[in-house]
Amino acid sequence: MELQHRQLLEGKSSSGEDLRPFYSEDLKPSGHFWSVETAGRYAAWKQSLSYPYEVTRQNPDAPNLFINGKFFDELEVRFGADSMTIAGGTLYAAGIVAKYGLENFGLSDEKWEVFMTERGGLDAIVMEIQNLLFI
Repeated sequence: MELQHRQLLEGKSSSGEDLRPFYSEDLKPSGHFWSVETAGRYAAWKQSLSYPYEVTRQNPDAPNLFINGKFFDELEVRFGADSMTIAGGTLYAAGIVAKYGLENFGLSDEKWEVFMTERGGLDAIVMEIQNLLFI
């Protein structure tokens, strides 16, 4: 989950592309902001916040979905027989996930590589396969 949080703070989706809609695209009537100018002021304000992780943001117009940590705290990992999904664990979080699209949550290839090589994911998978084969 920490890698998911870091990825979102970078403003990146599971594809590795910028998360959309950009603040400047999230305009009323169906969006959040009244104008590109208000969206720009919001993006500038977001850059002034303190975040739980130090990350590099390439595009300040890409949302990072963090203000006070509430949404991040309400994300959860759901495991299926052969899959893992990052989902909203509350109605509030599920609404944000729905706005940006469930397919945009989950680790990018870059973050999966970190998980597998630096965080022991590959070793854990190999051990699980060995346990299944040699029980």
